[in-house]
Amino acid sequence: MVEIKFRNEQDGREFELTHPRAARVLEDVRTWATANDFAHVTFWRDAADPERLWVQLGDDRLNYWIPVSTFTEGRHETVEMQLDYARGAQRRSAAGYERFDK
Repeated sequence: MVEIKFRNEQDGREFELTHPRAARVLEDVRTWATANDFAHVTFWRDAADPERLWVQLGDDRLNYWIPVSTFTEGRHETVEMQLDYARGAQRRSAAGYERFDK
């Protein structure tokens, strides 16, 4: 089963995203993670900009963020595409291209 977490970048504490529209988005994240063999997906709330959730797929914390409005506005139809972009960032990083992405 896929574990989805939300954490504060500032202190590492876990928090819940309890917005009513987030449930469908979380369901789509879980489906995407299962299909792509990720047991853990973590979203880190940016310390300087709380509207940004930095993506971590498995053990890899990425240079890619998703707006919190994706969850609070229930935009489930876009989350799969955004996670595909995050996975692309993970592959670029693994190939050594992360220094060009900054």
